[in-house]
Amino acid sequence: MLFFYYIIFLILFAVVLRPFSTLIHELGHGIPALLLTDKKVTLYLGSYGDPRKSFRIQIGRLELFFNKKPFNWKIGLCVLEQQTLSINNQIFINLIGPLASLILSVILSYLVFFSDLNDHVKAILFFFNLSTYYDFYINIVPSKEPIKLYDGTIVFNDGKQILDLLKLRNLPNEYYIGAEYYNNQEYDLAAIELEKVYNKGYREGIIYQLLISAYLQIKDYPNARRVNNLYDHKFKKQFNSNDYTNSGLIKSFSGLYNEALNDYNIAIEMDSKNSIAFNNRGYTYNIIEEYDKAINDFEKAILLDESFAYALNNRGFAKIKLGLKEEGLKDLQKSMVLDGTNSYCYLNFGIYHYDNGEYEKALEYYNKAKELDGKTYLLDKYLEEVKKKLSL
Repeated sequence: MLFFYYIIFLILFAVVLRPFSTLIHELGHGIPALLLTDKKVTLYLGSYGDPRKSFRIQIGRLELFFNKKPFNWKIGLCVLEQQTLSINNQIFINLIGPLASLILSVILSYLVFFSDLNDHVKAILFFFNLSTYYDFYINIVPSKEPIKLYDGTIVFNDGKQILDLLKLRNLPNEYYIGAEYYNNQEYDLAAIELEKVYNKGYREGIIYQLLISAYLQIKDYPNARRVNNLYDHKFKKQFNSNDYTNSGLIKSFSGLYNEALNDYNIAIEMDSKNSIAFNNRGYTYNIIEEYDKAINDFEKAILLDESFAYALNNRGFAKIKLGLKEEGLKDLQKSMVLDGTNSYCYLNFGIYHYDNGEYEKALEYYNKAKELDGKTYLLDKYLEEVKKKLSL
């Protein structure tokens, strides 16, 4: 009889009580998020963001995914659609999750030690109470152990996120000026301000990430590589898929093709839906003339994002180099419709005409690419080649 009682307790604990504790914790994040934002908030019970094999419930702006296997409900995740939140609001949303677990613990402690419930119920609640205190502890105490989400990105527990946000509150004014420049796509000005923050001795990961991205946007690859090396040295264990993608791009444009391919491989392993990593790896295969591998990557990128102009343009180049000129031309034309300001598209149109012996037409497209972006990779090499053909 006692054995049967323990079996019932374990089932009740695993299927009902633990999932309920996770739900309370995630609602602790979700309800404040609903109050502080005007966009959708999604809660995952039983996964770190995986909607597969889950049943979905929609309540206004609150979306919930419940894993169909209750034994997995010991984990959960809260995802906000709105990304622009003040640091104070982010701290509040992160803090309320563990506090919700603590409040549940205090209520259970009262029921266990001060209520008139029978001893069997108290015994169940006592062990449940211990688990809720444990939930509070492992979430509120900052941990450097990363949590890998379903999409391959890395996050940390609530305590570590709160600690990192508190550090951001202490950043100098130049950081906020730089972040605003970055959001307004004034990347050169953003880099200037963020360098000031770094030179003052601040070493938070977000500073490296924004600096690297800003330098990549203005195609300042030497500075992007310098900052990426510093970031790699200090935060390599915390790199996410996007970090490896940026690192790979820097190495691609620095002529370090094998190292770049290695970074892209890791980025894709971490996030199989990273269309930019697929495109960039394919672009690197194009440079080293492995066109079949390149096309395979571009097709995966296009499958993930059918309006990905760069991937279509790059696939067009690879097809032209494989002799599939008309198929390649169609890709270039479609890419041009999607993004008529893409200098690489004009470059590849020029290569198409160059390969057909139409050197004047090629020069026209190369010059247009130069006009759009004088830093287009390898453009000067192609310009020199066509000018030699035209004896210019």
